[in-house]
Order: sequence, then structure tokens, then C-alpha cells
Amino acid sequence: MAPIKVVLLACGSFNPPTNMHLRMFEIARDHLHRLGTHMVIGGIISPVHDAYGKKELEASSHRLAMTRLALQNHDWVRLSEWECAQESWSRTRQVLQYHQVEEVKSK
Repeated sequence: MAPIKVVLLACGSFNPPTNMHLRMFEIARDHLHRLGTHMVIGGIISPVHDAYGKKELEASSHRLAMTRLALQNHDWVRLSEWECAQESWSRTRQVLQYHQVEEVKSK
């Protein structure tokens, strides 16, 4: 049976994005590939909306810019601005559903 293709998604403040945020994608990908049941075809970082209300949360424009810089050398993990562009913060389930639909559309 062929491995199931998956896209990894990380939601959070990314205030700031760190090397460990990026490393967790690599660890998860490597683990799933070792199991042989899944093939990771991409990764998505989705920073939370400014309205999330976390104390000392930098503006989304700054967090998005920092994440873009952090991803410059990553060819399989990308930034999603969708969550930050919404009218208010979105529950993780909404973010998952949005990206699931978008991944199906892109096939």
C-alpha cells in the first residue's frame, strides 16, 4: 500500500518564530517517513490573528515578516497569511478545514 500523502500544519503565535518551530517539522516528517505509512509533501506555518489576545503579541505584520525570513532556506515549509487576514482569530479547526480544502483545490 502506498504511503498516505500529508501536509504538516503548525498554528501558533510565532512570536517570534524559532529554529525549534522549524525543527519540529523536520522531526515530524522524518518520523512519518520512517514509519513508512505517510509521505510528507509539505508544511504550513499559520501565525495566529492579532485578536488572539496573547499578552505582548507582536503585530501580525511583524510576525509574518519574521516567519518569511525564517523560511528563506526551507523549500517545503511555507507561510500561510490566511489566519492573520481574517476579521478575528480563528479556532484551529477552522484553520485546518481551510487548508484541507486549499490542498485539495491545488491538486
